[in-house]
This record gives sequence, C-alpha cells and structure tokens, in this order.
Amino acid sequence: MKTTNDIIDGVPVIEKLSVDELAAGKHRFFFKASTDSLGNYHRIPVIVIKGAEPGTKLFIQSTLHGDEVQGVDVIHQVLPHLDPDTLKGTVVLVPGANPPGMQLASRYYPSQNETQTFTNLNRMMPGDAKSSNAGSRYAHALWHNLYMGNADIFLDLHTQSTGTAFPLFLFADFRSADVCRLAALQPADQILEDDGIDGSVETELVRAGIPSLTVELGCANVFDPDMTQRGVQGILNTMIDYHMIAGKVNLLGIESYVGNDDVSITADTGGFARVMVQLNQEVSKDQLVATMTNAFGDVVAKYTAPCDGRVLSVCTTPLREPGATIVQILRRV
Repeated sequence: MKTTNDIIDGVPVIEKLSVDELAAGKHRFFFKASTDSLGNYHRIPVIVIKGAEPGTKLFIQSTLHGDEVQGVDVIHQVLPHLDPDTLKGTVVLVPGANPPGMQLASRYYPSQNETQTFTNLNRMMPGDAKSSNAGSRYAHALWHNLYMGNADIFLDLHTQSTGTAFPLFLFADFRSADVCRLAALQPADQILEDDGIDGSVETELVRAGIPSLTVELGCANVFDPDMTQRGVQGILNTMIDYHMIAGKVNLLGIESYVGNDDVSITADTGGFARVMVQLNQEVSKDQLVATMTNAFGDVVAKYTAPCDGRVLSVCTTPLREPGATIVQILRRV
C-alpha cells in the first residue's frame, strides 16, 4: 500500500492499492493515476470491502469508457449487499475509471498534446510508463498500481457506445474454464465466445491468469433500472458461487444465447437510419433490418441480414455517416 499525505473531502489519497495490507471493513480512497497538462493528478474513486474471513478478491470496474456510465449505478446499488462482517474475501469497486472521459461524456481518454489525442484505454493495457501517449501512461498506472495484486477475478462493466445499444451482453474467452464459470453466472441475453482484443482489460487479464469478463449493460449515458438490477444480480451470483456470500444463484429466468461470430451491417451512404428489428430478435438471412433515407425522405438504401442470427446491437441515433454501424448480428458458425 502506498499512501500520500493528501486527504480530499475526508477521503485518503493513495498511489498504489494493496488490499492484503488493509484491515477488515469498508474503505474509500482516491487513487492517483497520471497527471494532466496542468500537473494535477487524475483521482479515481476506489471502494474496498474487505471481509472478516479470507477468500476471493473480486474486482469490479466501471466506465473505463467515459460515456458508459451504467456500471456506476450497478456499483452503487450493489454496495448495500456488501457487509464485511459476513463477507469472505474482498471486493474492490471502481465507479468511474476514466474521470476526464466522463466529464466529456466521451468514450476516450483525452490528452492535450500537439495532436489532441483521444485514446481508447481499453486497447492500451497494460500500458507503458514511458510512452509518448498520455493514455498509455494512465493505463500503466491502472494496471500496475490498482489491478495487479488486488484481483483473483475481474468484471469490467461497459455499455455500447454513444448512439448505439446492446442488450446485456458478454465478451467471454471460452478457452478458459474459469471464464466460462464467470459467464454462466451472469443473467446475460447474449454471449460472444471471444478470442480477445489486444490491449483490452479483459484479454490482458486473462493472459495474465486472472479470469475476466467484459460485461456490456445496454446504452451509453443512461441509468437503466433493468440493467442495474441484472448487473447487480450477476455480481451477487458471482459472489455466491465463489463462496464469498451466502445465497442461491438466480439467473432471473434468462437463458443466454451464445454465438462465436458477430457481423456488422454498416452504412454505405450517410442519412437517416430506420431500424426495423429489435435487440435480441431472431433474424433470417436476407431479412430487411433497416433503411436509409435522405433529407427529402427518399429511401436511398435498404439493408438486409447477411446471415441468420440474433440482433446484438442497433443504432439509436438516426443520423449515420458512411461506415457507421446500423445493426450487429450475433451468430453461431
């Protein structure tokens, strides 16, 4: 544990987290990541609930992408369920891992340099402390001073990006039996058997031997009560199955559709998209899924499903430029 002499609003500031050094109980910290262009530290809120008995270390992070705030509500609503007197193990919760991106309602980590770089932190792990990219330095601080040593299993809470929507959807590396176990505990609508994306939290943690899921909870920039309830239940299910708390796993009657390939239908021309399918809907090859109109209301393009499958994502913002995603379909091949 590396502390500082700083106290902000009664909350101590740390430079490195080590939950093994903490006493049982509830702890709040601000974690110092890297500095901005004024030399001020980005401070990330961290909550640690350490049980009276040893057990699994569960790490839950939200909003590494700054517009994906749904996980903040999940973390806030799961807190009343966490009692250190009855908990076995430790839960680390980060309700907002990218404060500068959150302030801009932006997916990215913004940095003020010659090119005004906007970095996708979920492609930067484990980061580089000497990088010319400020986002990579920030990722290095998260990885080495916050994640490492404090997680046996990891849930990374996300949503779709601004202007699009997911159901409750998981990226899960099914080559790992431990990841399969984690995935089976979430009340997810759909799951992609995911070989991983270089630099993502999920992929790099799995490579480091820490079972991890990317949990997608609907739409960006909103708190959806249904997604909150289901996200909380997934966390409780995880804790029950790993013998951290008492109870019975409850999947809320949801049976997950598991696919191994996601197919994107993208705009060939800009205009106003009208999506004709809904999330989780089964579609057949050649089924009409969307149209594009111009400013005069003329239909200038029709989009059909290239395969059978399940609707994984839809655009929620009608204006689409060329190359923008309109619909995604999850299928099994």
